[in-house]
Amino acid sequence: MTSEDVNYRIVSPTLTVKAMRDSGYKSTAYALAELIDNSIDAKADLVEVFACETRVMVQSRTSYRVEKIAVIDNGEGMDPLTLRRALKYGDGHGADPARIGRFGMGLPNSSMSQCTRLDVWSWKNGPANAMHTYLSLEQIEKGQVDDVPEPTHQPVPDYWQGLSEGLGPTGTLVVWSELDRVNWYGAAATLRNTADLIGRIYRYYINDGRVDIRLAPVRDGKVVDTALKRVEPNDPLYLMDSNSVPEPFSSKPMFMPHSMGNEAEPGVNHIPVTYKDKNYTITVRASIARPEARRGDVDGHPWPVGISETAEPGRLPWGKHAGRNIGISLVRQGRELDLDTSWAIGYDPTERWWGIEVEFPPDLDSVFGVTNNKQSATVFSSLAHFDWRAHAESGESMKEFKQRLEDLGDPRLPLIDLVEYLENKLLKSMRSKLKQQRAGNRKGNKRYSDDVASRATDTVKRRGAEGHTGKTDDLEKDATEESKRHEQVESLTKSHHLDEDIAKSMVEEALEQDSRARWISGFQDTSAFFSIDLMAGMLQVIFNKRHPVHDQLMVVLEEVPRDADEADLRDRLKQAAETFKLLLFSWARMEDETYPDKERERIADARREWGRYARDFVDGGTD
Repeated sequence: MTSEDVNYRIVSPTLTVKAMRDSGYKSTAYALAELIDNSIDAKADLVEVFACETRVMVQSRTSYRVEKIAVIDNGEGMDPLTLRRALKYGDGHGADPARIGRFGMGLPNSSMSQCTRLDVWSWKNGPANAMHTYLSLEQIEKGQVDDVPEPTHQPVPDYWQGLSEGLGPTGTLVVWSELDRVNWYGAAATLRNTADLIGRIYRYYINDGRVDIRLAPVRDGKVVDTALKRVEPNDPLYLMDSNSVPEPFSSKPMFMPHSMGNEAEPGVNHIPVTYKDKNYTITVRASIARPEARRGDVDGHPWPVGISETAEPGRLPWGKHAGRNIGISLVRQGRELDLDTSWAIGYDPTERWWGIEVEFPPDLDSVFGVTNNKQSATVFSSLAHFDWRAHAESGESMKEFKQRLEDLGDPRLPLIDLVEYLENKLLKSMRSKLKQQRAGNRKGNKRYSDDVASRATDTVKRRGAEGHTGKTDDLEKDATEESKRHEQVESLTKSHHLDEDIAKSMVEEALEQDSRARWISGFQDTSAFFSIDLMAGMLQVIFNKRHPVHDQLMVVLEEVPRDADEADLRDRLKQAAETFKLLLFSWARMEDETYPDKERERIADARREWGRYARDFVDGGTD
């Protein structure tokens, strides 16, 4: 390469790798999925994932932290040229319909998003004859390398050969080291959580026996468990016989096909789509909970011994499992891209009891807006709760609306029929069916958030009158009633995915009553158990339904059956009290582990200040 070629290179290797490190993987588990994709594409039927811990001293205490992560498969392996290309950004295999991967980004992109050193061994004639190459961010940053190092002969290290239970005559080993972005600490606990996600992403491959995925925590060079943990399929439709659902549904489906499709394909519908003058088919599968999953009084289907038939099903082990699988599952090449929660009504616990899967071919990647890390479909997600009537011109029919989109080259056009079907036919039908399921069993539960919001509103107004103004007061100074209405509806529908009619009703009521506080629950991708929205004249608190505190505290206190007996009520109060105490202990431990002392004192000051506000809100300003 001439100096001129270097000077006019379109992108800098250093800047490219640094930029791609921030490519937006939701977690280490999602980054790992990219490596499993490659293994499956290489025709592997066994993939082993090792999370290797090492001892570390934290303030004179011995702890363990993941030092390396490795993935070994028994796929067909790579020759030296293919191995070298595999570590190059954007050097994929093109639109091969037989492959999960397509963009040529998975291996380097996912790996460097988690670590600064990537090593790869691949072999076609035994691990002793493996070829090896690597990427090192340190070397790239120092300008020591511009190209992927040429592979050299290097046997697979004995360490990894000793850990593997399925090392074959062909295969690949990927090792992440110098981990700087891995969100794992204890390997065993994290792998248990990872198993749910991996089991959901590859549920069809695992259930069909096409691949066996094993997760193994390693400490001091040895697998902690006596055997590698086999990942079980995690089916969000809950139609598979073998899955990871707790008893009594571990060996039988918890859901049933929704009433659509035909006898040959119950619960299945096929939606035709035309894109670039070619016809494609999108397959929609739908299921809802069997009555015995939600009611303990169904003849012939008693709940396990020790569980009251009046217990709230969402709080039971299988209900909690379903609560982690809320949303529409997008499937491409038999592999889940995303479980899109945008389509669920965030505050409604009933949403856990339906399942929808949308499967589409890779040729429609651009239609759905598939991202290069295969974690989401942005166009599809943006159409959640889409109502074409709200976007149509006056008097415009749906046919005329679609024609206008076609004339404008609108990328949403191919999905309009699918969205209309999902939102206004399928989901409405399923929610109605689920509502009927509970009729005659337990009445709806009264929620007390309105009363609490009223008390909070009184305190906010009183503090404002006393001169204690906040951001919401400043924003309200120049706001009109219409602008406040628009802002709040947008927040509830776009950010928190409430149904538009419900959102509008809530906002109108708040404006009529001059309410300054609102409490809602919703699914949020954060470790915080609550967050806040500061809007003109409105302090909005959102309790995170993904956080265990929600199930252990809010559901226990608020979703109380009207016919709950005294023992159940006592149990609920006891659980709520214990959860509240654990919350305080968690804060105390956070302070305990905070260094230096100046930072710990800052957190203690925040605790004391919050205490003063709590006294004001709870006591209502009384002495």
